[in-house]
Amino acid sequence: LQKIQTWMKDHSIDVFIINRTDEFLGEYIASYAERLQWISNFSGSSGKAIIFQEKAYLFVDGRYTIQAHEQTDSEFFLVKHLQDYWNFLEELCFEGKIIAIDPTLHSVEEVEKIQQIVDNRKSNLQYLDNNPINKYWETQPFYPQSKAFIHDLKYVGKAGRDKIYEVQNSLASTFIDYYILTSLDSIAWLLNIRGNDIDYTPLLCCFVIIPQKGNVELFVEEKKIRSIKNELEKFVNFHSFESIYEFIGKIGKDKIVGMDEKQTVYNFKKICLNSDITINYLSNPCTYPKAQKNEIELSGARNANIRDGASITKFLYWLKNIMKISETNEINAADYLLNLRKENELFYSPSFDTISAFGPHAALPHYRVSPETNLSFENNSIYLVDSGVQYRDGTTDITRTVVFGKATNEQKDRFTRVLKGHIAIATAEFASNSVGSILDPLARESLQAIGCDYDHGTGHGIGSFLSVHEGPQRIAKNQGLSDGIIYPGMILSNEPGYYKINEYGIRTENLIIARIKSNNTMFFETISWAPIDRDLIEKSILLDNEINWINIYHQDVYNKLSPYLKFQEKEWLAKVTTPL
Repeated sequence: LQKIQTWMKDHSIDVFIINRTDEFLGEYIASYAERLQWISNFSGSSGKAIIFQEKAYLFVDGRYTIQAHEQTDSEFFLVKHLQDYWNFLEELCFEGKIIAIDPTLHSVEEVEKIQQIVDNRKSNLQYLDNNPINKYWETQPFYPQSKAFIHDLKYVGKAGRDKIYEVQNSLASTFIDYYILTSLDSIAWLLNIRGNDIDYTPLLCCFVIIPQKGNVELFVEEKKIRSIKNELEKFVNFHSFESIYEFIGKIGKDKIVGMDEKQTVYNFKKICLNSDITINYLSNPCTYPKAQKNEIELSGARNANIRDGASITKFLYWLKNIMKISETNEINAADYLLNLRKENELFYSPSFDTISAFGPHAALPHYRVSPETNLSFENNSIYLVDSGVQYRDGTTDITRTVVFGKATNEQKDRFTRVLKGHIAIATAEFASNSVGSILDPLARESLQAIGCDYDHGTGHGIGSFLSVHEGPQRIAKNQGLSDGIIYPGMILSNEPGYYKINEYGIRTENLIIARIKSNNTMFFETISWAPIDRDLIEKSILLDNEINWINIYHQDVYNKLSPYLKFQEKEWLAKVTTPL
């Protein structure tokens, strides 16, 4: 931080804005792009920093508030809520101040918003040609160089050539000549390719430009796709990664280029403006087709979640019956679960860093265990495990909360209220063309009845052997009615929670598929399977229909998972899934 602040003074820069992003603006980034963590020590997946010459502020959302306070030094960084970011920036952009950004790391939409604030406050916005963090980060990791591979048609259900043709048809009425696509999971979906450039998400760092007709233009290091070029060359033209700026610059003044202002870094707009190219802002044309899984992808998701549920159930059996509490901690519990999953057919990698959270750590919604924070297990305490896997046929994400020994009355009450919210989402019926924000209150109602809540969304979209967090679908409070429509075939998580700071945390998460009835009513099909800890359920506050849902769910858990279990595991599962 001090090096950057010295650099700011030397270059007469008053404010330097840093996002936790890369040039593709995805949630998950490669280690070379962890610039926010380098300067602040904060390791969460979302955040912004505003650096002044003498002070610095870190902005995070509710998932990371406690974590940010623990990871940053309060002498150097003041932690604030992300919802205050824009007002704060506006208040501090005094007249004549110079605000600097790296235009390769901020979206078009964000930069235009910053520019508006700067203009209103008579400040100045400076685009950096070279990010100073790259200069001073002496141990910055190298750019990832994984080899791409084809994701087999038996898992994706539609050929890349057909997807390209459909996307080009969807763009035909927009009169654009080219569309700049920088979203890595969209590119992976469109071309049916995967890579290993980013931990936990099988992505390849590259760019694509989609023309009105014909082959798409792929910008990537040749050595990364050498082994699959023969399979792509019938519908893909290949270019070096760095040549995309030159390619755009030569498109021509009479051409129209489309881009998603939320998903494209400002540098691409800058190049278009410098080349007198007309820009048309269009939502990413891959977003909804990718999110609406076809029947092959849905079948794969169901199968992947059954295999994964068997691993979770073996893990829960081990936790409750075999594990010696005095000899177990957060790290070796997570390792044990991972080893169980590695035995599964089509296992590729975890889908995110497992949240293995004991006691007070469970109150951190996105806790990440490390050797420094690793807690040993103790009796009469709660353990939360949120984890997932990238299988070739589907991506999983599931959370279970268990108690060792005896739960307090308060813990049972809060767990059951969270479960009531989970059931409310699982059984919801709603009109077609609805957004997730209309469902979110259902998940919170029982908690809010006693003055409690949780500071994160209730559900996020899930990819298909892609990102474990996928848009546009989500179930959350702060979502406008203009986007994020839940369509049939979308997969979401259902994960209400409750967190008591410094004591315990609770979350119950399953994946759900959005489906539609013949009368145009939408509903959800639950596809995650693992027992819910009966030792934490307070039956007296459950309604009859909620008890019925739990009993049916547990019967399904036993029927689907028992064929994968050993005799003792099967006996235990039968016991913990008996009717309430």
